[in-house]
Amino acid sequence: MRLRLLIPVVVITAVTAGGAATAHAAGDRQRSFADGAARLQTEWSSYQAQGVPASSLAPLRAELAGQEPTASWWSPAWFNSGGSTLLSRLEGQTQTAWNAAVSGQREQARTVIGQWASFATAQGTWLSADSLNAAGQWTAQLASAQTPAAIARLVTSWQDFINQQQTAVTAAQQAKVDALQQELQSAGGPQAVLATAQRLVAVANGANLDPGNVADLATQLSSEIAANADATTTGGQLLAAINSLQALVNLNNQVGAQVPPLLLSVDQAGAEGTPNAAALAAENSAIAGRFQGARTADQLNAVLASISALQGKVTAELAANQCGHPVGGGKVITISLSLQEMVFYQDGCVAQATAVSTGRPELRTPTGSFQIFNKQSPFEFISPWPPSSPYYYVPSRASWVMEFLGGGYFIHDAPWESPGAYGPGSQDNPTAASHGCVHVPTAVMQWAYPWTPPGTPVIINA
Repeated sequence: MRLRLLIPVVVITAVTAGGAATAHAAGDRQRSFADGAARLQTEWSSYQAQGVPASSLAPLRAELAGQEPTASWWSPAWFNSGGSTLLSRLEGQTQTAWNAAVSGQREQARTVIGQWASFATAQGTWLSADSLNAAGQWTAQLASAQTPAAIARLVTSWQDFINQQQTAVTAAQQAKVDALQQELQSAGGPQAVLATAQRLVAVANGANLDPGNVADLATQLSSEIAANADATTTGGQLLAAINSLQALVNLNNQVGAQVPPLLLSVDQAGAEGTPNAAALAAENSAIAGRFQGARTADQLNAVLASISALQGKVTAELAANQCGHPVGGGKVITISLSLQEMVFYQDGCVAQATAVSTGRPELRTPTGSFQIFNKQSPFEFISPWPPSSPYYYVPSRASWVMEFLGGGYFIHDAPWESPGAYGPGSQDNPTAASHGCVHVPTAVMQWAYPWTPPGTPVIINA
């Protein structure tokens, strides 16, 4: 009887022990899943805050909720390890969503960087160095940004920056158009600008200067005017080119104004017979040749520097050789017809020197040794030739005259002459050459008249 009663007890005990083990395992699964689910929920909230789209996480949240994470431990959901597998899969999908969000934002960022590159290439001349430098940091900033939200903030700020720069460039371009229109109107309008360009090109060509693109722009402007098209842009470009060409013409005139004084100084050294006169004359001739061939500002500036250097040499040469000239004692006047230069000496030292103008080809000033024998102030010249003669001149009044050869050969001022009428070549200039006299600039003649006593030797060399 006891044996029959024992069997059910053993069976019941075994069943009870198995149920307890199953319940314990199910409870562990429930607790583990609940903890894992809580971590996922926290991670999803964090990722969403860092820029992962809610739409990417919503399916994961729904799948997690389908597992009934709040079901009691005796729920069939916990009878196997399916919850653990789900958590692992959701973790992987969560990381995939994160990576996709980062990748998507980086792609947008690279697109914006590309937009800036295209904009900067097209409008680079309108952008400031600060703007270009700021945009140049974008690639490094993108590399440093680690979250989708951080990258998104960069994208937004960059797009705002591009929009601001586009607005600024558009405004600057419009301002330039407005300024060009105003400048064109101030210059008299497109037609007046065109006329100025054509005149300036003619001046440049006459001076052997490079006119640049002025002629081409003038042609384009002329076509636009004829077609009644908007000539603002071309007109503005032409104005800028005109200003550059005018500056070149001005520089050429500046250099040209330095050539005659240098030549006169070199000729003075030649007339005085200084030791390096020939070398100075050769250097001056070379400079004159370079000036004639100069077409650009760089070439003209080089000539200007050469003129300045040679002028310094000549000045030093004349100063070093002021005295010791073998012309005799007392006061002596020498005249070089080839150099058209007169020098006044006292005891072998130079007292004064000047460019002069002497007799024309048919009436050359005689060469030889003479002396002053007649001085008058003032004096009126009367033509010995009749009005029908090519040599006739109207009565002309001079303030100071000094006769050195009978027959009316005088050294005198010629107030009718222009300041540039004296110096080399003037003897062959019909409007500057004399009838045999020696024309002297007024200021020098005013000094020379009281300085020169009768009997002063006058030596005239060919």
